[in-house]
Amino acid sequence: MLRKRPTIADVARTAGVSIGTVSNFINGTAALKDGTRDRIEKAVAALMYRPSSFARSLPGRAAQRVKNVDHLPRLLVAGRVSIDFLCRIEVLPHRDDRITASHIEKALGGPAANLAVAAAGVGSPYELDVELATAVGQDAESDWAMVELSKLGVHALPIRSTPNNRLSQAIVIIERNGSRTIISEPFELGEVDLTANLDVQPEQRPACLHIEGFHYETMTASIARFHQAGWKVSLHSAGLPRSARKPEVFAQMVKQIDLTFINDVMIREIYAFGTRMATMIDEVRQMLSRIKPRGTVVLTLGEFGAVVFPATGGPQIEVPALTVNRVDATGAGDSFAGIFLSLWLHGASLETAARYAAIGASLTTTVEGAQGYIADFATLKATASANVVMAS
Repeated sequence: MLRKRPTIADVARTAGVSIGTVSNFINGTAALKDGTRDRIEKAVAALMYRPSSFARSLPGRAAQRVKNVDHLPRLLVAGRVSIDFLCRIEVLPHRDDRITASHIEKALGGPAANLAVAAAGVGSPYELDVELATAVGQDAESDWAMVELSKLGVHALPIRSTPNNRLSQAIVIIERNGSRTIISEPFELGEVDLTANLDVQPEQRPACLHIEGFHYETMTASIARFHQAGWKVSLHSAGLPRSARKPEVFAQMVKQIDLTFINDVMIREIYAFGTRMATMIDEVRQMLSRIKPRGTVVLTLGEFGAVVFPATGGPQIEVPALTVNRVDATGAGDSFAGIFLSLWLHGASLETAARYAAIGASLTTTVEGAQGYIADFATLKATASANVVMAS
């Protein structure tokens, strides 16, 4: 019988360390204690482990460090990376119907990965040191995702193995009008994963931990730990658990989080707002004025732009979206948050960050796939200037 090829998980188990630590050893992405390095080297030798060809070709953190990214603001995103299967159809079928898609394409996806890629894509003069703490498997698709993320300026930190030991998958059904339906697999990432794999230390540069709504309840301890180290913490409410979609829980959340992104659908659900948009925005303003102290809250409104409610309690900031031919709205909120964070971490005003984020999110919807249109700052600035000219 053929001997099963050893995996990075086998090395980690034999050496008594985490998968993330072994990954750092292989790619030279972090300094390790001599004892830890020795245990990993012995495990590698005993198991005759060889990284896959994909992993060996990954540029890794060491190559990025040559570019001296240590002086750039640091964004650590915790959450999902997946392989998305994009299905283009006319309209969602009825139950028991059978239809044919115009095409089905494979693309890199996952809310956290989308956000990280958008943040890294902005580039000069708002370059970031972007990392993605996530879970992957030992399959070829996981290797592919790691390589693709590296090409896009995101350093992946595989701090956990997926339960089925393969990359998470999602089906994205895109209708002719740009609406989309997403079906994804369960994905778990919690405080224990960050604690076991990341040594949080104060930074001499702006630093932010970004978490997804999916993981809010399992990462509340991380919020305090990163704050104690002087980091900011941001959150995108997408996937917020049902148990957290309550007024009292939301109020506590915005007290803890420095920067919260939430869309109009979610805020309506939490507070049972059934009014028209302008009235709803005013109801949100009044509700937030009663929560003190709190962080900044960004309410995204899809094709109608966004409203920023500063932590200081100052006047709300309204920014429009671009008028575009919407092809696929998947990942627009992720792009908005990633672009906003890139400017915010460099000290840009909330209004500037929101205006460029709204432009980038709008551009994202003009092509298929959450990462189909990655706008750099030159593109964002040129688009902003062109629209000012058109509006005048």
